[in-house]
Amino acid sequence: MTGPSPLVSAALVVLVAVLIAVAVAYCARYRLPRPPVGTYTYPDMVVVFVVVVLAPLTYLHLPGPVVAGVFGLVLLSAAHLALAPVIGGGRAWAVSGVLCLATAAAAFAGAAVAVTVLTDVLLVIGVVAVTTLWAQSGMRAGHVALFAALLTVYDLIATVGTTMMTRFLTDVRGLPFAPLLALDHGASPVAIGLGDLMMLVLFPLVAGRSFGRPAGLVAALAGVTVTAVVSALFVEGVLDEGVPLLTILGPVVVAQYLFWRGTGHRELRARERGRPPAPAGGTPGRPRSARAATGPIPDPALTAALAAPPRAEPWVAVHEGRVAGTGATPGLARRAARENGCPALPAVHAGGDLTPIAP
Repeated sequence: MTGPSPLVSAALVVLVAVLIAVAVAYCARYRLPRPPVGTYTYPDMVVVFVVVVLAPLTYLHLPGPVVAGVFGLVLLSAAHLALAPVIGGGRAWAVSGVLCLATAAAAFAGAAVAVTVLTDVLLVIGVVAVTTLWAQSGMRAGHVALFAALLTVYDLIATVGTTMMTRFLTDVRGLPFAPLLALDHGASPVAIGLGDLMMLVLFPLVAGRSFGRPAGLVAALAGVTVTAVVSALFVEGVLDEGVPLLTILGPVVVAQYLFWRGTGHRELRARERGRPPAPAGGTPGRPRSARAATGPIPDPALTAALAAPPRAEPWVAVHEGRVAGTGATPGLARRAARENGCPALPAVHAGGDLTPIAP
């Protein structure tokens, strides 16, 4: 049996590398609204794992159009989440809706290539949104390592021990909004499942925030390397599509986490991020108490807006300690915040006045 095209397989590896780089840049530049669920704990990851396990079992008993509709709604919401901080909430809904409607129209028209391309675009945007949200919501490297270990065992059982995952991927392949980043749906398909793709992007984000930039860079390089090696094995015919990427990537993720913890690095918690990470013993020449006392770095835009004379910034809408919008009146400031993707009603301040006039 002929393996997949080497050129297409190499293109998939490059796409994964670009996606990781885009996600890192996006996570550093934009802040997504945090869900009101507190911080992640290890039992939370077990709950997420159970949901991941039950989802394919449920979808196998649903008609294809229903499965596509569910995935479409999920990708619509994820695309809006990612685009809102970039182009504003209203425009984000418009762009996300157009992408989803175009994908559905291409499916009805039988344009398989257009369906694949549009679905891939939505998947890329959605993966960036969800991984950024998880990384910014307090998920730590230990949580991701546990998640990767559980998914590795599950993938081995579901793919090698049973035919469940193979049946699921066969059923959704070619559907609009399918959870597959695919470059080729031929006899030897070149694609990465959504779960594998999420892990490839998520761990570099969380490792960098937990252990520092070197850990994030190592995680990114490790993920791209695993993708390249597995792709090469598929091309040579050593592996077939029944072997999921996560069975190799999962142990690599766990090994990295154990390495950083074993070398004395302490995971930074959400409230400590934004300050340089250090090993468990603290930074030489600087007491830990002094480092902790510095607190979070204030948002320069917020500081400048609140310190400005009233005429320079008449009204400032503030949400979660950051400027969400400005305007000549309180209503215009709140409207600007809504257009910028602010998920909740912001506080409105007069320029130079720290006292809000509205909750």
